[in-house]
Amino acid sequence: MRNARQKSNLKAWSKLGVAAALGLTLLFPAAVSFAGTATTITVDTASNAGTVNPFDWGVGAPDKYAWWAGNTALKTRISDAKIKLVRVNPIQNMLYNSRDPYPSSGTFSLTDMDAILNTIFDAGAEPLFVVAGFPAGVPNTRDASGTITSANWTEYGNFMKGVVKRYNTDHALGASKTIRYWELWNEPTIEGDGKFASQAAYKTFAQTVGNAMKAQDSSIKLIGPVDAWSDLSGTGYLSYAAKQLESQIDILSWHDYGPDPTNSDATRLAWTKPHYQDNVATVKSGGTGDIFKGPSGKLYGAAITEYNMSHQDGGSTYNAKYHNIFNAVYSASAIINAMKGNADMFMSYNLAETGTNLLGLLDNAGYSPYKPYYTYHLFGNHFGNQKLTSSGGATNLEFVSSKDTATGKTYIIAVNKDASVTYDASVQLQNISSTTGTVNVWKLDASTNPTASTSQAYSGSQFTYSIAPMTVVAFEVTPGSGGGGGTVLFTNGFESSETPPTWLDTLDGSSNVTGYTAGINPECSPRLESPHAGTATLMFSGTDNSTSMSYAKCKVFDVNIAITASTKLGYWLYPQVNNARYVGVDLIMTDGTTLRDSGAVDYNGFSMHPNAGHGGAIPLNAWTNIKSNIGTVLAGKTIDRIILNYDHAADTGQYRGFVDDIIITNGTLP
Repeated sequence: MRNARQKSNLKAWSKLGVAAALGLTLLFPAAVSFAGTATTITVDTASNAGTVNPFDWGVGAPDKYAWWAGNTALKTRISDAKIKLVRVNPIQNMLYNSRDPYPSSGTFSLTDMDAILNTIFDAGAEPLFVVAGFPAGVPNTRDASGTITSANWTEYGNFMKGVVKRYNTDHALGASKTIRYWELWNEPTIEGDGKFASQAAYKTFAQTVGNAMKAQDSSIKLIGPVDAWSDLSGTGYLSYAAKQLESQIDILSWHDYGPDPTNSDATRLAWTKPHYQDNVATVKSGGTGDIFKGPSGKLYGAAITEYNMSHQDGGSTYNAKYHNIFNAVYSASAIINAMKGNADMFMSYNLAETGTNLLGLLDNAGYSPYKPYYTYHLFGNHFGNQKLTSSGGATNLEFVSSKDTATGKTYIIAVNKDASVTYDASVQLQNISSTTGTVNVWKLDASTNPTASTSQAYSGSQFTYSIAPMTVVAFEVTPGSGGGGGTVLFTNGFESSETPPTWLDTLDGSSNVTGYTAGINPECSPRLESPHAGTATLMFSGTDNSTSMSYAKCKVFDVNIAITASTKLGYWLYPQVNNARYVGVDLIMTDGTTLRDSGAVDYNGFSMHPNAGHGGAIPLNAWTNIKSNIGTVLAGKTIDRIILNYDHAADTGQYRGFVDDIIITNGTLP
C-alpha cells in the first residue's frame, strides 16, 4: 500500500515488456484527425470461455492515514460500482489512527477492525486482508532504514490466529462475513512499516504466521509475496516464494504500475498487454523452466494487487491524467488484459489517498467520483457472468465479451486507446438466438459518464458503432422475440432489483434436519456472498441428523407457470460441503406432483431428485450449471411453487451452499 508522495524513486520497472512498449511511442502523432477506420468484432454468443471473475476489477481501500470506517458515501461508491473485492490493511489503518488491535500479548481490541470490515461487507464486497504492520503486542526492532532486525513472529502468528478465529470460526460479524483472502505483508523490500532484509527473512515470517492462520482455518487462501514490482526472473521474490512457500501460499502476488512520467502516453497505454495479460499468464503457467511452480509441480494463481497508470508526480499537466479520461482508458485496457490473462485478482490502487490523492478513484473529502471510477462502474454494472469466445478488434481497440446466463443478454466492453483514430466497429453476433434485437450503449469519454444509455437496433445478427478516440463503451445486446429465442417464463438471480422470494427460511416439510448451528432452523434466503453473477445469491444451510431418512424442503417462490413440451429449467449450484451436493431446485405442481418424483433428468442424464446428488461428484466450492428438459415429463401441468430441497439419507452432518440464476424457459437455456 502506497502513498504517491512516498513513491518518487522507489519503483524499479519490470524486466518484461519495456521494449515492446517503447516500440509504440509513435502511435500518437502530433496532428490529430478523426477519420473512421473499419474493424470487425466477432462474438460467439453460444460459446463458453469460462466464468467471469469480478475480482479483476477490484480496488484498494482508502489509505491507512484516513479513518473511513462506516462512511456511508464510501459504501455507496463501492456498492454502486458493484465492486466485489477491496484490498485493505485493517492493522495499519488502526495503528495510524491510534487504535491498536493488539496492544499487548494476548490482548485483542478489534471493535474498530469490525467497523472497517463491515464497511466493505455491507457495500456488497469482500476484503482482501493485508497482514502488515506491527501492533504493540508483537515485539520487534527495525534499523534506521526501516529494515526489520528482529521480530517475534510466533507472537504475530498468535495475533493473526486470533483474528482468523474471530471472523471465520466465531463469526463475529455473522456467518456470511468470513474472510477468505489474506495477503502476507506488503512490498517486503520497501514497506515503510517494516521491510525484510532478505528473501529468507520473508520466508520465516510467511511460514510462521501463515501456518498459524491456516491452523485456525485451513480453507483460507494466502497470497504473497506482494513483490513491489513485476520481477519475473528466476531470482526474484515471486520465484522464491513459489519454490519455498508451497504449503503456505496459494496465489502469487506482485504490484505493477505504469511507466514513470518521462515516458510517452503511447508507451504507457502499450504497457497493459505485456504486463497485465502476458505476465499473469506466464506466472499461472509456471514460467519458462518452471520457475513459478512449486516443488511438487503446484501451479499458483496470479494476482496483481496494486496497479495504476503510474505512481509519481509529473507536474500539473501530467498529474491531471490521473483523474481524467486518460486513466479511465488506461484502467479499462488494464482490466481487459487482466481478464484475458485470467488474473485471480487485479486491483487498482486505490479508492482515495490522503494528501495530493493522485492515485485515488474518489475525492478524499466526500468520496465523490473522478472520471476513472466510472470504468469500474461499467464493468460492475454492464457485464455478464460467462466469458464468450471472440476475435477481432485492433491493437488500440481492445474488448472483452460475456453473457448473462440468467437473462441471455450478451455484453461487450471495448476501449479505444488511440488518441487520433475513430474505429467504426462492425459487431458480428454469431449464434445469437434472434437475428434482430436491441443494443443499449453506455459510453465513457472526456465529457460523458456512463450513467445513462442510448439504444439502437441490430439486424442480421450484427450492428455497427463508431468508437471515438480515448473512449470506453459497454454494449448490452438483447435478442428480440424472433429467431427461435423462445419465451422466458421465470428468471431470478436474487438481486435487489428483482422480485424477492415469497418466503424466507420457511420450511415446506422436513425430517431429521435441524439448523446449521444450534438454536436456528434450516436456512434458505438471499445473501451478499459468493454470487454466481451480480451481488446476491440464495444461501441454504442445515444439519442432517439421520442416516436413514432426512430431508428439508424450503419454500422460495409462489408462481403460476404453465409447462409445455419445450419447457426447460436451469439453475446454478455451489455446494460448500459434500452434503450440499444433495440439494436441488424442486417444483411443486398445482395437482401436487413434483419435479423430484417425475423422472426428469439433467443434461448429463442424472435424476433431478436431490437425493441423486447430481451424480454425486459435482465440484465443491465451485458453480455447476444444472439443466433439464422438464417439459418432456411434466407438459400440461402448472408450477405452483418453487422450492429448494435437501434430501440425503446416507450421511449426517452439516450442509451449506448457494443456488443462483434460476431460469424457466420455453427457449434455449443460456
